[in-house]
Order: sequence, then structure tokens, then C-alpha cells
Amino acid sequence: MRRAVLAVVSAASLALAAGCTSVGGSPTAAETTSATSTSTGSTDTSEASGKAPAITGPELDLSKFSGPCDMLTSAQLSARGVTKAGEERAAPTGRGCDWTPDDRAFGTSFGATFLTESKGLDGFYQNRDDFAVFEPTEVAGYPAVNSDLIDIKSGSCSTAVGVAKGEGFVVQINVNDKKLPEYGNPCSVSSAIAETVIGNLRG
Repeated sequence: MRRAVLAVVSAASLALAAGCTSVGGSPTAAETTSATSTSTGSTDTSEASGKAPAITGPELDLSKFSGPCDMLTSAQLSARGVTKAGEERAAPTGRGCDWTPDDRAFGTSFGATFLTESKGLDGFYQNRDDFAVFEPTEVAGYPAVNSDLIDIKSGSCSTAVGVAKGEGFVVQINVNDKKLPEYGNPCSVSSAIAETVIGNLRG
């Protein structure tokens, strides 16, 4: 449900916002070690130093969108069971938008947020220890991270993507129907939505 997505967004945003105040760009040490970070893929020097991998493709301009609710078209939203306009919100990492499915009980809630205040994807790497799950990946050829504060097998996942130096966005989703295959693999949904956003940026 939308409330669940907002809870994930708020918690993740607060974790990233803490990284924005670190000195000299150094990662902020986690105060607790109860969460275990997991990682897939290689870890290069930049990742180990708390910086996201470099953008190797053409940089994309997020200012193409007049606001976060413009990241997805009405047709793209309708295909995901959303016919109502999104609700814009302010977050520590940047402006965001939340969409509520027409079927609140069994639909999939999702939101998208600009990472303008967290140095793009770098904020995720600087605070990777705050996430129970942290999986570097790629979306449409751009560096990305699938993450969650608890796990990624219970319907929720965040996919953050870097599209230019210090710029990016994150898609957060919550699969409400436990019977759907996507409930146990929610990152497949957040990654697909993120890929759609990149397609819109490319035009």
C-alpha cells in the first residue's frame, strides 16, 4: 500500500541524508552492525571508497522532467494499474512522486524520487552499511543499486540509478499481493520501472 511505500522512502531518504553531511565525502560509519550488507558484481576502487561507478554511457539530463510526477507517462502508469495522478512530496534526497494503484489491496504501489540532494548514486554507496541488502547492478547500461532496509523477498525494493555525475533517481516499489511471483522478486519490478524512466529521458 502507499503508506508502506512512504515508510520505505522516508527511512531510505533519512539514511541517505545522513551521508550528505559526511566530512570530505567519506562514508558515514553505521552505528549498528545488526544489518548485513550483501553485494553482487565486482567492487572496484571507486565503490570501495564510497563512490558509485562512473557513468560510461551518455549522461542524461533529469531537468527534462518538469517534476518527479512527469517521470512516467499516463500510458505507462495505466499499464501498471494506476489511473490517478501521482502525489508529489518533498524528501531529504530531492523531490519525489508516489502513485497509488487502483486496486489498493492487490496492486503494486510505487514512487520515484530525484537524488539531487544526495550526490546521485554516491549517496547510496556512502551509506551502504545502513541497508540490509545492497546489490550493485545496471539498468539500461547505467550503474544502479537494488537495496532495502530489511530484505528484498517481502514485496519491497528500491532501485537507484545514476544517470550523470552526481545525479540520479530512485524507484521504490511495494508489491501488495503475496501471491504474485513479483512479491518474492520485487527488484525486477523496480528495475523495470527505472528502465522505463531512462527510456523517457532518452526520448
